[in-house]
Amino acid sequence: AIACRPARRQARVHRPSARASGDPCSSRRGTMPSSAGPEHTVSRASFVGKVAAAYGLLLTDAALNAIADTQLGSFELVVFVLFLQVLIRFLVLMLLFLLSTSTVLFQAGMLDVLLRQFSNTLSVTLASLLLVLGARVYRIVLLLFISDSSDSAAFFQSEGYYALYVLHNVVALPYYGLTVGASFRLSDPRFYDPRAWRRT
Repeated sequence: AIACRPARRQARVHRPSARASGDPCSSRRGTMPSSAGPEHTVSRASFVGKVAAAYGLLLTDAALNAIADTQLGSFELVVFVLFLQVLIRFLVLMLLFLLSTSTVLFQAGMLDVLLRQFSNTLSVTLASLLLVLGARVYRIVLLLFISDSSDSAAFFQSEGYYALYVLHNVVALPYYGLTVGASFRLSDPRFYDPRAWRRT
């Protein structure tokens, strides 16, 4: 059995920290990496590859938005576009998550701080996902009742669909902007420097 004894006051000798000496009586709670340590390094090729993939997905989503509400009159095509746009949002979110795993905040377990840094991006992503679901599902329902589905103007006679169409496309702009901005922010060196978060 190992007993933890109080230190004597007679001798003031410098002793190594309990964590460094392997003292079993020391605290085992995880903390931020030492401020004296070097910055975390990230593979440039890996980072650029993930960012490029995210940008490619965003461009694909923008192209789908441009044709989905004006040129798609087939039930199967609308369902396929809905599936693609939902998948794109999840993949982009996953890529941002993978980028964030290299930050000192993630590796130190400070997930609440990390989430606060990108709360706007997450909120707008969720809003964009709900709106694209609403707009596409509404269009699928209208396809069941419109006789001439090739006439795109017939869909916009529904006030509900028109409102969802406008909201979806308006929210898509900040969604793209905040997602691109998040990728730029994750390239900031302070996210990989423990000294920048010692007092956070």
